[in-house]
Amino acid sequence: MQHTTLPNTDLHVSRIAMGCWALAGDMNWGEQDEQASVDAVRAALDAGINFFDTAPAYGKGVSEQRLGKGLAGRRDEAVIATKLTPGRMSDEDVVASVEQSLTDLGTDHVDLLQIHWAGREVPLSETWGAMQRLRDAGKVRHLGVCNFGIGDLNELLELDTPATDQLPYSLLSRAIEHELLPRCREREIGLLCYGPLMMGLLTGKWMDADEVPAGRARTRHFSGNRPKARHGEAGHEEVVFEAIGRVRDIARESGHSMS
Repeated sequence: MQHTTLPNTDLHVSRIAMGCWALAGDMNWGEQDEQASVDAVRAALDAGINFFDTAPAYGKGVSEQRLGKGLAGRRDEAVIATKLTPGRMSDEDVVASVEQSLTDLGTDHVDLLQIHWAGREVPLSETWGAMQRLRDAGKVRHLGVCNFGIGDLNELLELDTPATDQLPYSLLSRAIEHELLPRCREREIGLLCYGPLMMGLLTGKWMDADEVPAGRARTRHFSGNRPKARHGEAGHEEVVFEAIGRVRDIARESGHSMS
């Protein structure tokens, strides 16, 4: 397993992190057995993965609880990243969210605390200030953000530089290359990529859009007519699956799995 140090931090992490949303099981991932989730966390540790990303929103705390059980007795081997509860951005809400996360994770500190989604109803300065105070109190070690586009990121950079920005990035989702990736490099902000296999599309498990579960067919890669889509646009299903087919051919010719 390759490791790296996140910029301007002392966090030495595996380049492959374990995303813990699916540990909770929900409409996107289907039912998930608790013991299987716990075993998956321990298997990740055994494979050399030490970086785990979770959030209160994943199963209303279930993901954090299961991650905590998986790390029981091995907390010192792990770097835990979690997030604030979406929509709870006030000073007191930030504190309450972190306190609940610490309880659910069974730990006394979080290594990386992230804003899950940018808010508009509470000033960013209030939210970030509360996060900084939690860091000063030792309950959080480093601060980052998720899903911050160029406008949100530039607003934050007027206050402080986050350790990381967690963004969707894969062979099928490359929009961050235009502005965000250069800005992160310029300011030495670590990039955490989520959806690197595009919700399973890049594993080759589905041959066409009709086979993809509704909960995963929500992006603009798919038609806005899909059951759980909210974008209302035509989508790009034909070109997406043409591209997937090309990746499948390359993998076959090179003797590698698609993933």
